[in-house]
Amino acid sequence: MPVTYDIDKTDHLVTARYSGNVTLDEIAAMFSAYVEDPDFRTDRPHLADLSGVTGTDIGFAETYTLFSMFLRSYAQPDHQLRIAIHALDPATFGIARIFQNLAESSDAIDVELFDTPDAARNWALSRNLASTAPPHG
Repeated sequence: MPVTYDIDKTDHLVTARYSGNVTLDEIAAMFSAYVEDPDFRTDRPHLADLSGVTGTDIGFAETYTLFSMFLRSYAQPDHQLRIAIHALDPATFGIARIFQNLAESSDAIDVELFDTPDAARNWALSRNLASTAPPHG
């Protein structure tokens, strides 16, 4: 399956892994499965690992649709969802950057982009919202 997720119950981190040729329908199916998971919680930070993506037909409209799904599911007055995105190649980095730009217009989601999985995980798990700038700032 090109899009999977797992929940680290110790660190309270949701990791979504994307591989192969990824479509909007596959991402939406994974997102729906996560929201219905008994361990679903809106306060868990997310790590999106796009390093395995080999192709996608996702553009601006699809990225906006994904952002809207996150916003509808996670918007809370006293909580900001943290999403760390690990993206390596120009295509996935571009999609991630669009998502980050959309998030900048919202107080509900904080998104940062990283070129290493460790840096992404560390930022996602940090509780300090004034963390240092990521490599792709």
